[in-house]
Amino acid sequence: MSMPKIRSLRNQLVLALCVLVSVVGVVQGISSWQLAKAGMSALLDLRLEQAASRLYKSGLAESLPAIPSRGSQPERDIYVTVWRDDIATPYRSTDPALALPRDADPGFTTAMVGGESWRIYTLREPSMVIQVAQRSRVRHELAQARSLDTLWPMIVLVPLVWIAVLLVVRRALRRLTRLGAQVKAIDMTHFEQLSTSGVPTEIRPFITSINTMIGRLEQSIESERKFISDAAHELRTPLTALQLQADNLQPHIAPGNQERFRELQSGIRRSGRLIAQLLRLARADAALKADTLTRVDVSAVVVDAVAEVLPIALQRGIDIGADEMMGAHVYANEADIGVALRNLVSNAIRYTPDGGKVDLSVHVRDGMAWIEVVDSGPGIDEAQLPRVFDRFFRANTQIEGSGLGLSIVQAIANRYGGAVTLRNRTDGQSGIVASIGFAAVP
Repeated sequence: MSMPKIRSLRNQLVLALCVLVSVVGVVQGISSWQLAKAGMSALLDLRLEQAASRLYKSGLAESLPAIPSRGSQPERDIYVTVWRDDIATPYRSTDPALALPRDADPGFTTAMVGGESWRIYTLREPSMVIQVAQRSRVRHELAQARSLDTLWPMIVLVPLVWIAVLLVVRRALRRLTRLGAQVKAIDMTHFEQLSTSGVPTEIRPFITSINTMIGRLEQSIESERKFISDAAHELRTPLTALQLQADNLQPHIAPGNQERFRELQSGIRRSGRLIAQLLRLARADAALKADTLTRVDVSAVVVDAVAEVLPIALQRGIDIGADEMMGAHVYANEADIGVALRNLVSNAIRYTPDGGKVDLSVHVRDGMAWIEVVDSGPGIDEAQLPRVFDRFFRANTQIEGSGLGLSIVQAIANRYGGAVTLRNRTDGQSGIVASIGFAAVP
């Protein structure tokens, strides 16, 4: 089953309005052209009628040459023939070669004369008949030239109206574009209601519905966050007590059961670490409080994170250090930056084999302070990379972990409007490049 194509509302509006304007323009152009032709034809007819009337009333018909030279008159001019009742041949004529029909009806007629179509006006008076004629071809050319002039404004205006339509639609939908950006920015740490100020009346019910959904989503996320936090707090106390009791009980365990008892202690510690990670995740998802933000020296946080894992790295022969430490500061809660960085470094140490290498660097790019952690581990299957930030996802189940470390890192990055990426190395060596960036401040 094929899915319907989703097209841009702006493009649909622009296309529909442009087509409508074009159709109206074409219809208007054709109408103007036809009216211009009809008007020009009527004007030329009036010219013939006036010429005949003036020739009769002013007596100018008598002044026409009795025997004019043949072919001396321009073909685009009008032709005149005067008849007298007592004379069978034309009394006066501008071109004796043109045999106009003497018996034509009074008024306007169209007749074929000499193999050409002629428009003829016949004025019948008691003493004479005056005929004024013009070639139909010439009339058509004159009408065509004048009527085409009426199309130029339409040809120019239609493209201008297209541009105007595009600008008007773009301006009208600009508010929707801004609303779309606000909706896109909504995540687990930012639940800002959309403003209806300046929004068209027809769209306000839709915005109100989105705001209602945002409110419900915020309540749902807050309930989930509170449940995780409360559950972690409630579980931490009995687990701590269980760990103390196990430590106190260890001297009394029979030698043959020591190995199984150590497995029990290891399970308790893993559960404790999981509870601690759940608490960190709940804090990372919590709303940001402005009074906890300070100007944080990123390099100092990196040094502290390296110092914390250094004993484990030395024990396993892992070379850990910082290659490039550009001075950078961010406006954040220092504890959050430390948690995010320690999770990235701990992951690198965990997945790097003994004798491997972990490099950290700090640099500023495009207004962002970036911290990179590069390890020499096995890397991650490209198909699994999109899922590495999913909660409880573990790329390698053989290595101990809760599957929450990278989720916490992403939650902290989102909390400050930052970004976090994870990719395989492309320098010919195996391993992962983990990067987290925050907006840099002076």
